[in-house]
Amino acid sequence: MPRSKNSVTQKDVAKHAGVSSAVVSYVINNGPRIVNEQTKQRVLKAIDELGYRPNKFAQSLKSEGHHAERQIGVIVGGTTAMLKRPYYGAILAGIYDEAYHAHKRVRFVHFINQLHDPVLFNEHIHDEEVSSLILLSPHLALENKRHIPLFEKITQRIKNIVCLEKAVFDLPAVLFDREDAAYRAVMHLIGLGHREIAHIGRIDERHIGYMKALQTNDLPTPSGFSVQAGLQNSTQEGYESAKKLIMQNDRRPTAIFAVNDEVAIGAMRFLFDHGIRIPEDIAMVSVDDTEIASLVRPALSTIHVPTELMGTYAMRLLDSQADNPDTPPASTVLPIELKIRESCGSHLYRT
Repeated sequence: MPRSKNSVTQKDVAKHAGVSSAVVSYVINNGPRIVNEQTKQRVLKAIDELGYRPNKFAQSLKSEGHHAERQIGVIVGGTTAMLKRPYYGAILAGIYDEAYHAHKRVRFVHFINQLHDPVLFNEHIHDEEVSSLILLSPHLALENKRHIPLFEKITQRIKNIVCLEKAVFDLPAVLFDREDAAYRAVMHLIGLGHREIAHIGRIDERHIGYMKALQTNDLPTPSGFSVQAGLQNSTQEGYESAKKLIMQNDRRPTAIFAVNDEVAIGAMRFLFDHGIRIPEDIAMVSVDDTEIASLVRPALSTIHVPTELMGTYAMRLLDSQADNPDTPPASTVLPIELKIRESCGSHLYRT
């Protein structure tokens, strides 16, 4: 009868990898002796295959009076650049605030790339460590097929999981309708009389909403009017997108839909640098309504997304699933709202 993973020892790993127990210890503890890369990978592979979890982790949990049912883990599907964005900072604030009020603890925040380390994976993705997980933007990680088996292992280890932004693997999610957000923003521009509207930023559901609004109104969709300068949706990419849009097209759009506030603000900087007035020459609308949207000049018209509530509701959905394990999980779609400010130019049309 095979041994359970909880009873796997360092000797078992050493035997499986064909090394001494000392070498296994050096790999786990990153020293004191250096292990050559080929041997190290053999040991890590054995740890992964056997599901080995060093005793020090279990011992430390006991000594801390650790209760896994009150511990939550967060796994981020993108890169560290995500946490530089106020949008994701607000979501994490919602998670931490709700955890505090519910007398729970966010045990860790890991990026998906980190969890390919089997030692770290077995340390934290374990039901003795956490009872629940929040997957923040897991769809970004799944664009790389390398991460798919890892996500499958995660869902096998931890049963109570909620996604944020987009559902994967039939898991429940807390999200907002990106397609509808873009549709509403572009329809507002069309309502102001704009007929040549560009799209800047990552091509995703928001681009579908943009196209839907144009097609609903029988408006042209010039290929040069959809510009994606990168995948991070950063201010720098917004600047580069606006540069490409203006420099590489014979004619200028009268309005721009930006997929988020950072992209919009980067584009606004390019337009300002080149003497293009907002909204007199080009109107601008985006999505998110981060704090800076109301502070820039002209103030940015944008779709308000309740980002902090996304984190709050993710925590509450985890609690609901834990209390009702036999109820099929359901996703939560949060409401959005258009915030009309100066950048769209609506004030120019008032009589």
